[in-house]
Amino acid sequence: MKAEIISIGNELTSGSVPNTNATFIAGHLFSSGIEVSGMLTVGDESAAIIEALRNVSPSVSFVVVTGGLGPTVDDITTRAAAEALRRKLTLNHQARQALEEFLNRIGRPLDPHNLRQAYLPVGAAVIPNPIGTACGFSLARGRTVFFFLPGVPREMTRMFEESVMPQIRRERPDNTMVRAAVLKIFGRTESYCDQALHDLIKQEQEIAFAFLPHYPEITIKLTIRGTDEKYLKKKLKTVERKTGRILGNIIFGHDEETLEMVVGNLLRKAGATLAVAESCTGGLITHRITNVPGSSEYLERTLIVYGNRAKKELMEMPASLLAKHGAVSKEAADHMARAVRRLSKSTIGLAVTGIAGPGGGTPEKPVGTVFIALAHKRRVTTHRHQFHGDREQIKHITSQYALDYLRRLLMSGDFAG
Repeated sequence: MKAEIISIGNELTSGSVPNTNATFIAGHLFSSGIEVSGMLTVGDESAAIIEALRNVSPSVSFVVVTGGLGPTVDDITTRAAAEALRRKLTLNHQARQALEEFLNRIGRPLDPHNLRQAYLPVGAAVIPNPIGTACGFSLARGRTVFFFLPGVPREMTRMFEESVMPQIRRERPDNTMVRAAVLKIFGRTESYCDQALHDLIKQEQEIAFAFLPHYPEITIKLTIRGTDEKYLKKKLKTVERKTGRILGNIIFGHDEETLEMVVGNLLRKAGATLAVAESCTGGLITHRITNVPGSSEYLERTLIVYGNRAKKELMEMPASLLAKHGAVSKEAADHMARAVRRLSKSTIGLAVTGIAGPGGGTPEKPVGTVFIALAHKRRVTTHRHQFHGDREQIKHITSQYALDYLRRLLMSGDFAG
């Protein structure tokens, strides 16, 4: 079975707001064995909405439409849907009752602006909205069922999960399902992974391998279709383990895991603490680490020592070191990692210093020159990199390598003792 997703809203076509609704819907449909054959985004224009609805292929079983349901003048989806599907608008008593009950719960009166939300195309079935005023509705045209939902993500997701997906599952002709596993890679290219897995891909014909770049990471998605969920899960897990044995520790995470989540779990498991000294990243590494709930258990402190004065006053960096080697140097990174570890009495000290650009480079140290240092009881390890890209990309790739070096150190266990 096939489905299409139509997203409505000027905020989407202008790029002001990311289209998270379409991603959410596509993921749920995919997991249920429904192929998404098209995704379309149109603005709040009646003619564009009507054209999009009328151009849906007759071979599509389901169309999920989000956005443009509400009390304001730019909420025109319902009226456009009625015209596109050649239905009259009429007061839907179930929609009115639901609207009144919701407004009573929040202590607001029913006014004409809100009441317009209860006018739906003739023959529409109401999709309840338990957390908002705009109910959704469904309509059938031939063998195609259209589902219309609000664009507010928290309302849409609740309505889709509670009302739309159950109906789609009931109307499927079989119980085909899709199961997937995601492996996250850093430190190697797509072509390397493809070549390394060549024999496994040929051997495991039931599994579809997809290589998806998400700078600076690579995602490998393993997908299998069938009707026996127990078998699908077992097969997927087997191939996932085989992939892991081939690619080794360039796989840093699975499914929804982020690199900072993995690092946090390793620090917690080891009972280790971390202190960070950031120069060129300006706090980005700390931002990523503290995005993980509970990071206060292992992140002891952070110092952003952007200028030379901060490095001298907070890191006690000798003026002679700066004069001889410069702030962007192996020597400076070494000193920063040792100093932040010593000052915080942490297990590991992490430091970065570099030139993010667009200015500040020299022939000896061009823009993108970065030093990343890790200090622990046994030694200090420093890596020099020459990154490319704009300022934001250089900062991001620096934070990625810093966290990955930390991950590898924690996995080795070499920091203890």
